[in-house]
Amino acid sequence: MKSVQAYFRNENEAEDVKVSLQALSVRDVRVEMVPESNTNLWDLIRDTFSRSNAYDEDHHNPHVVEFQVEEGQYAQAEAIVKENNGHIQ
Repeated sequence: MKSVQAYFRNENEAEDVKVSLQALSVRDVRVEMVPESNTNLWDLIRDTFSRSNAYDEDHHNPHVVEFQVEEGQYAQAEAIVKENNGHIQ
């Protein structure tokens, strides 16, 4: 199993990915809001999404989806994340 952390602009995108990932062999899927107190992570997320022109200060409430996926299905999980505007760190 491979552990993955994928970051999204908001809760809706994160929850959509959580549902989509259920088609794969995943476990321990969690969706959590990124705490504002974690300024280093906030800066990283802002920089990541601003490069993709997807960062909107007014509609940005970053969430992380953490999960474990079978090694053989990692590429599929990565594609699901990317299709839903997410970024894997």
